[in-house]
Amino acid sequence: MREISETLAGYERDLRAVLARVRAGRLKVRVPKAVELHRKRPRAHFHPTPEFFIQTGGASRFECPGGTFLLGTGEVAVIPRGVPHAETPEDRRTPYGIVVGMHVREGFALLRARATPERIIQGGGMEKMQSLRGREAFRYLDEVAEAAEVAVEHRARYVAGLIEVFIVTLLGELHRPAVTSDARTLYVREAEKLVQSMLPEPELSVERLAKATGCAADTLSRQFHRERGVTLTTWIAKERVELAKELLADARYNVAEVGWACGFSTASYFIRVFRAHTAMTPRAWRLALTRSL
Repeated sequence: MREISETLAGYERDLRAVLARVRAGRLKVRVPKAVELHRKRPRAHFHPTPEFFIQTGGASRFECPGGTFLLGTGEVAVIPRGVPHAETPEDRRTPYGIVVGMHVREGFALLRARATPERIIQGGGMEKMQSLRGREAFRYLDEVAEAAEVAVEHRARYVAGLIEVFIVTLLGELHRPAVTSDARTLYVREAEKLVQSMLPEPELSVERLAKATGCAADTLSRQFHRERGVTLTTWIAKERVELAKELLADARYNVAEVGWACGFSTASYFIRVFRAHTAMTPRAWRLALTRSL
């Protein structure tokens, strides 16, 4: 077991609060319908893996293809993989606040977000955990998304059980020893964490990352290049291609959906960047992968 940072301790308190409500039978879980998957919608974005939202203050108004719902303080939402969604923050008895749990390539990440005076949701204090077990725990959220197939009389307990094992798994992983020491500066570490959570968003840019990390864009670019040996823009493209490789191995997604899920705004841009990094088109990569199996 290892000591955890103050930021992680805050996430642990949030997760334990959800766990207590689950075990008391008082947790409300919102799950939008899995319809119109992997489609572009105004203001909305989607992820290739499920997301877990804990409303810690105020409320979030979620707009999804299957309808709109309000997530109140103390409630959680499971957004199924591929479901486009847009969130609008609202202050209620308490100021708006939310925690998001998301699957990343090497494990999972927890992100706390607030609302700016302009009603824009802004993340901060993200923690990324290298954890195969935590990464695999997101399969429980896939099962929550498919709970409609379970008999009505068992459904509530079924969902509660899945949420409980998901939370318990993440809590256990928070205290595992860190995999490696990290010599990168704070700005570079934070930028890399944010990139992992924002890859599906075409608007991801150096300027946006700089604003979120609290430094000038030129400063972040120079520091990133000094520490990583590549420009931040190049590293973002590489991370998108790595995610695309992973998704191309999954027959549930067609090539266009993979491109959108990785933040490429057009099919031609996706093909051009993917070919630059792999010397193959996405379709050829998938075909070669299929033949090797």
